[in-house]
Amino acid sequence: MLKAHVESPLSGSIILAAIVLKLSLYGIFRLILPLLPKAFLYYTYIVFLIAILTIIYASLSTLRTIDIKELIAYSSVSHAAVYLAGVFSNVLQGIQGGVLLGLAHGFVSSGLFISAGGVLYDRSGTRLITYYRGIAQMMPIFSILFFILSLGNCGAPLTLNFVGEFMSLYGVFERLPLAGVLASSSIVFSAAYTIFMFNRIVFAGATSKRY
Repeated sequence: MLKAHVESPLSGSIILAAIVLKLSLYGIFRLILPLLPKAFLYYTYIVFLIAILTIIYASLSTLRTIDIKELIAYSSVSHAAVYLAGVFSNVLQGIQGGVLLGLAHGFVSSGLFISAGGVLYDRSGTRLITYYRGIAQMMPIFSILFFILSLGNCGAPLTLNFVGEFMSLYGVFERLPLAGVLASSSIVFSAAYTIFMFNRIVFAGATSKRY
């Protein structure tokens, strides 16, 4: 899935992020819940474990990459683990939060892929974050739109991502507090890699050396 996100053309990345990655939610609600309700409850803790490992691994991988499309792809995987954990909590708030987060992240990740592939890559021919510096001086309107998308990606308050992530983690807390604490690391990680991406691309000095 990661290679598909990174190597696909712009339209493919948008379809993968907004539709294909969200088919897991559709499959859970249309197949697993009606046909296998006992298995849904029995394997909750296994899904929690997989989701927590995915959040930590994907977030750490996101922090070390310098490829903008790879960063967005890893962040999509990390957010997918959060809303799947919320849905499998079998708590009303967690299920509602999972749906909200899936919907919100579909819009945000698509916007970020358009920004990365449809704007930055088309003008520079590279996906390296270290290349883009001081975009705010040359493209101020784009920088504002990119800032709004970055707020959504890190789940800042007053965004739909914040509501969905909060409710998803609340559902996990209700079911298993320890899993909720570990899953909440996504809040710190998402803020870290989103701020790194935004600061390096939009600011970081237009006169700095470009790689």
